[in-house]
Amino acid sequence: MEAKRGIQWSSIIVPSVQEMVEKNLITTVPPRYLRSDLDKAEIDSDLRTEIPIIDMNLLCSSTSMDSEIDKLDFACKEWGFFQASLKTQTHSLKTYIIVDLFL
Repeated sequence: MEAKRGIQWSSIIVPSVQEMVEKNLITTVPPRYLRSDLDKAEIDSDLRTEIPIIDMNLLCSSTSMDSEIDKLDFACKEWGFFQASLKTQTHSLKTYIIVDLFL
């Protein structure tokens, strides 16, 4: 018995906007990248939303860890990023922790 072939999709080859700008081929944003269908009120309300702040100290606290982990989970799933807050006694310790976190 012959297997059924599914629908095959192909991509439209689109030139890189960055490449076109570097070669001075364009000076404005191509229309395909403009979103005229967005409602201005919708955009304004989005700007008022605050970026989630995760307190790194609370992630290590036995009493507050669960709620902060829930906030971290929400920030990662809904936003894809978060602002980390870390309060330390000395600047050098804060610098060490931040550098160690990202390396």
